[in-house]
Amino acid sequence: MSLTEFASRLERSFRTSQRLLTRLLTGLQERRTAWISAHADKVAPSADLESIGAELRTEDTARAVMIDELAGLLPLPPGVSAQDLHVNVTRLAAAIPRGPAHSLRRAADEVTAIANKVRRELAFGKRLLGFAQRTQEGLMADLSAGQQAIDPPGYDRNARLRRSLGSDAPAGSLIDGKM
Repeated sequence: MSLTEFASRLERSFRTSQRLLTRLLTGLQERRTAWISAHADKVAPSADLESIGAELRTEDTARAVMIDELAGLLPLPPGVSAQDLHVNVTRLAAAIPRGPAHSLRRAADEVTAIANKVRRELAFGKRLLGFAQRTQEGLMADLSAGQQAIDPPGYDRNARLRRSLGSDAPAGSLIDGKM
């Protein structure tokens, strides 16, 4: 198989990955929107997103095999073996005609851009989940602390002595009434 044919296969692989990443990004954004608007039925684990992830892994594996085959076909710089050669789009584009090289570079740039968007969406989703977890833990701590704050002696939230309510509490400690 010639370098141009490999470049064409690699470009098709990039285009497939781009379509899958676009679907993944849309699904992640929809889940984030559903989570923010509290639609629990849309936040449940999604088999569709899992299948897209599996397809992306398959495509990535096939592309890795293709790149290993390309390493043996590309011209080697002096002193570098085929196993040590770093194969990338720039190196391949330099070895093929201008038209296919331009098309391959454009496909690689487009898939890189959508992959960066997916990476940002995943990071944003992780931050949202972390925020929700910290908020829930803080709320539970405040609720349990609020339950304990009712029992000690002092003043009530209206600054009245709790002693007048039948408590034998010493004056001086305040209850702020916050939850």
